[in-house]
Amino acid sequence: MNRIITFLTKPYKKLLKVEADPHKVASGFALGSFIGMTPFVGMQILISVSIASLAKWNGIAAGLGVFNTNLATGLFIFSFNYYLGSKILGLTPDFQLPDKLDFRFISMVFEAGSDVFFSLLLGGLITGVPFAFLVYHLIYRILKRKQLKSS
Repeated sequence: MNRIITFLTKPYKKLLKVEADPHKVASGFALGSFIGMTPFVGMQILISVSIASLAKWNGIAAGLGVFNTNLATGLFIFSFNYYLGSKILGLTPDFQLPDKLDFRFISMVFEAGSDVFFSLLLGGLITGVPFAFLVYHLIYRILKRKQLKSS
């Protein structure tokens, strides 16, 4: 059990070692967490680091946000996102998600049709916004507290 807890908290420990403006780090991590909810598996880190770079946020934190979101939520959140998106779009859920996330996932989504992709995307946008908001405030407070202790 300790190994699992250590493995899950490793990205946060790495994040706390990043010496940068807490707002930029928290924004990058929140962006990565948001992008981690989208169906662009295999491209999420590239997308989030690119956007973070354009916004002048912390790219390392953005990559860690994607990694942590996929690690912590895995297929559970993609299943929920698909269910949510398909209900809103009025589609019948008939797409079976794979047992694990890998590079075949994105090809399965595209081969399944645009309905599946847009269901995953809509569900990811709906769950990603509040998740990113919560993650931003949590990471920002942790980093500000750390910054105050070291001063």
